[in-house]
Amino acid sequence: MNSARSQQNIIVDKDNTRPETNARVMTPAKITTFAASRGNGYNDIQWTALYEKDTRRFIVEYSKDGITFQTAGEAMPLTGDYSLKHYILGDESLIYRIRVEKKDGRYFNSNAFLLDGIDIPPVKIYPTAVEGNLVNVDAVFPVQRINITSTDGRQVYAQDMGGVSGYSRVTIPPLSKGMYLLSCYGNGWQFTSKIIVGR
Repeated sequence: MNSARSQQNIIVDKDNTRPETNARVMTPAKITTFAASRGNGYNDIQWTALYEKDTRRFIVEYSKDGITFQTAGEAMPLTGDYSLKHYILGDESLIYRIRVEKKDGRYFNSNAFLLDGIDIPPVKIYPTAVEGNLVNVDAVFPVQRINITSTDGRQVYAQDMGGVSGYSRVTIPPLSKGMYLLSCYGNGWQFTSKIIVGR
């Protein structure tokens, strides 16, 4: 029995079984284009974004190995069109991504992309005309996985590479004569090369 002076526990919104639907949910800014061009001593990073209302800043990050990222610069959300010059020494291959930081402190990363250095592809695959069952892979960045697909998009082989970089010999299964696509996947990047099986 409750008296006028007894305390009562009141549960606010006790009938609301899905309170998350009432919370203000703001999606992170959407990066719609992302590109880079090489200048004299710098890389010019350009991107466009939509839905920036809840964005605190854009942070351009770069990596030499696809694992450890460093800050190249920042931009405040203003116009939707952005450009940032990343001053560098040398012409090495770099991976870029954009970290979108929201006003509540949470952040989201864009897809990463590779800016090739001069004559330095992320992976060299040879021979491209395969007679046996060995393919050489020479990777600048750690390779996590390789896939071989036929030209109609059917996967015919996959192998976990465990983050290997440098030179590796990959044994592939016997494949029918024809052209295939060999794709190498790393942390935030992909590189695809055509190979021709001549059996």
